[in-house]
Order: sequence, then C-alpha cells, then structure tokens
Amino acid sequence: MARTGRPKADKPFDHKVTVKFKEEEYQIMVEYAETHNLSISQLIRMGVELQMKQQTNQ
Repeated sequence: MARTGRPKADKPFDHKVTVKFKEEEYQIMVEYAETHNLSISQLIRMGVELQMKQQTNQ
C-alpha cells in the first residue's frame, strides 16, 4: 500500500535557531513580510543570505 502524506523535501530544514527581537523590530518585520507575501522565516533567511553575499563581495 502506498504511503500517504507530504512527500519528503529534497533539502529539509534540519536546524532550528531562536532569536529575540524588540517589539518594534518584530512589528516592522511582520508588516514587511505581509506586504511582500513572505513568512517571517523566509524574511530572516533572505536577510542572512543577503548579509553573507555582501561579506563575500568585499
């Protein structure tokens, strides 16, 4: 019998990181994410990726 449910991801997210933000910072992120149809996680990943790209281009 075939398995049901969500298929396995090619590159699953295996690591969890916890970060605390001030209320004002969090609200800015929420508004930006909603405006650009992103999740907070996607927004943070994009920010980290952008920072790493800028560091390698210097």
